[in-house]
Amino acid sequence: MASKKVVANARPTDDEPVKTQKGRGRAASERERTGTERDEAVRRRIIRAAAEIYREHGYERAGMADIACRLGMTAPALYWYFRSKEDILVAFLEHTVTDLIRFVRSFLHATEPKQRLWELIYAYALWQLQQQELSAAYGRIYALGHLRNSLPEKQRRRVTLLEREFYGMCRDLTAAIYGGERKAAVAPVAFAMIGMVEHLISWFSPNGPMSVKEVATLYADLAVAVATAAPAAAMRGRHKSA
Repeated sequence: MASKKVVANARPTDDEPVKTQKGRGRAASERERTGTERDEAVRRRIIRAAAEIYREHGYERAGMADIACRLGMTAPALYWYFRSKEDILVAFLEHTVTDLIRFVRSFLHATEPKQRLWELIYAYALWQLQQQELSAAYGRIYALGHLRNSLPEKQRRRVTLLEREFYGMCRDLTAAIYGGERKAAVAPVAFAMIGMVEHLISWFSPNGPMSVKEVATLYADLAVAVATAAPAAAMRGRHKSA
């Protein structure tokens, strides 16, 4: 009996504690990962709820209590994820533009500039119509420039950089189509194509004669037509003035 007691209380071999620590480490990592994923899922739900209120009533009516009520949460529980309604606004703006960029990039496969531009505008139109809650809320916030301007500089810069990234995708493809001609027209044409898609949700009806994909296809065709016609028109104007 005595020998068994000594063996039972003996220090494990070198391999044994490593395995135990690894097992505990894996379990702890798994719990941490699960907890992080759960927190991120809740944050996305909060952002979506805020977007609904932004769209329906505007930012001023999207208080912490209003958002918590929309989710069936308590206000203190909401404060666990966001410190203020301004933090939720920043998270919403970043989430929306990041989601758009990720979605659009997943459609970009062509190497030829015109076809790649077609893919970009098609994906952008598709996103606008499939994510109307986000796009409409973003449009309403964007129209109220003072809200964005009231954000702290660091947060405002992050959102601005994301917006410029998306604009840059369209601008660079437009410039590639122009091939060095009329560089001054690149930005106006790029903004025209982006603006054209931004207003889709103001008139589109799911009960209308065209499906989401048909509208997205039409807008992609129009964008390529605009980008292709613009340099040609500019060259005709140059020859007439000469």
